[in-house]
Amino acid sequence: MNNQKFFLSIAIFLTIFLLWDKWNITRTTDTDGNVIRTTQITLDSPSQNTDIPTISTDTAEVDLPAPTITETHAFTTVSTDLLTVEISHKGGTIQNAFLNAYPIEVNGQEKLQLLSDKTGALFQAQSGLASRDDLLPTHLSVFSSANSNYQLSADELVVPMTWQGKNGIQVTKNFHFKKGSYVVEVDYQITNNSQQTIPVKSYVRLTRNAIDQSNMMMPTFTGGIVYDKVEHTVQKNEFDDWDEFEQQQSIGGWMAMVQQYFIAAWIPSQNEQQVFSASSTNNLHKLTIANQQINLGAGTNTTLAANQLYLGPKEYGKIEEIATGLNYTLDYGWLDILADPLSWAIHKINDFVNSWGWSIILITILIKLAFYPLSEKSYRSMAGMRKLSPRLTKLKETYGDDKQKLGQKTMELYKKEKINPASGCLPIMVQIPVFIAFYWMLLDTVELRQTSFWWLTDLSTQDPYYILPIIMGASMFVQQKLNPPPPDPMQAKIMMSLPFVFTIFFLWFPSGLVLYWVFNNLLSIAQQWSINKRING
Repeated sequence: MNNQKFFLSIAIFLTIFLLWDKWNITRTTDTDGNVIRTTQITLDSPSQNTDIPTISTDTAEVDLPAPTITETHAFTTVSTDLLTVEISHKGGTIQNAFLNAYPIEVNGQEKLQLLSDKTGALFQAQSGLASRDDLLPTHLSVFSSANSNYQLSADELVVPMTWQGKNGIQVTKNFHFKKGSYVVEVDYQITNNSQQTIPVKSYVRLTRNAIDQSNMMMPTFTGGIVYDKVEHTVQKNEFDDWDEFEQQQSIGGWMAMVQQYFIAAWIPSQNEQQVFSASSTNNLHKLTIANQQINLGAGTNTTLAANQLYLGPKEYGKIEEIATGLNYTLDYGWLDILADPLSWAIHKINDFVNSWGWSIILITILIKLAFYPLSEKSYRSMAGMRKLSPRLTKLKETYGDDKQKLGQKTMELYKKEKINPASGCLPIMVQIPVFIAFYWMLLDTVELRQTSFWWLTDLSTQDPYYILPIIMGASMFVQQKLNPPPPDPMQAKIMMSLPFVFTIFFLWFPSGLVLYWVFNNLLSIAQQWSINKRING
């Protein structure tokens, strides 16, 4: 009976947590006690153009005009072992980026596109220099490139783009690529041949049309994240809540736009002050970092601090090596406190066995062992209930017309035999959050994407042949047969329908999650059968 209640509780909790995910959690903390918040803000007045960061001087604040994103310009293509990017000559914007190690389909030739210049699906990484009187190039200025194609053939590649301004001012915008890296580093070499001091600050931006990858079965976060390294705070907003981003100053930190499995993140110099801001117009959402302002003396050569752009997967453990706090881009939902240790454990197991399918099976065994004492108590109670089933049936036949008397005699029998029918509640309440946390963890584990195991071609998608959901439904049916039948005939019919309902429900679940649940059921059957045999003979 307890397992039947367990499956019914799972169905209810799955519905609740899938709906709960649609809510915005306004304040929480991570495992280190750092605050993660979503806050209300007041944006700049609509009449004020905030597309380019302002330059503060003794006499003026300068703000440059907004871009026209429909214009097309020449571009330079750069290919490395991991990335293929197109850098527009207008502003040096990275307008398209493909991840060479991630095909769209299993064994396909077409690579996943992260950045895009497609109308309606715009996602670009912009950068520029804010200055006075158009003295330095912004993300709207036109650069020139010596070559239209570059190929990484050594450990490192530098792609320069040049710009010639007034009074002999020259700017070289360098894009640095490294073998085995998803990071593109951008810096500026500026020659100020003019007779005046020029105030300047570099800035970077992510610009994207809103997308929504989530559905009731895949509640995956898509939106923006800003991390403050000093305060250890995270602002995290979906595209619908973009106007709730708060402008903030920090030394270090980063900003990112996030989707399932992949991110684009600008990481400025971690030793200089930055200002983070956000804006949104006509379904075009922007996150901007304005770096610390400096003065370029007349007749001087200067190299500005580099900004790093990460274009790649959310690989557990590895992205934290790119920048402090970048692990916050992994979306484990509101059960992160459980999901993160599960993610750590499954990655450690995979480092040893080198198979994500077997890693799921092994972590299932570990979870089962962790819950063994609780499960043992629950299954002993069920075995005892099964042993008492004939006597409970006799009581019902004897006192069926007197509900009060029947309840009294039933409780006396439980007390005499030292059986608590509610003893299975604790294992149920503990296992449900773990199941949900495991579900969320698998949804954002990019290593499972297009990973095969047995007949499964992709552990991150549904079983193409529905074999695992059918096995899971059959295992639930066997578990029910090991349990004492409910005394109420209507309840018994409902419980017997649950294996069929859950089979349908799990048809569209990621096969990695169903694999976990199948082996969890099989281990439960073995444990329950063993206890039944010891108690009932």
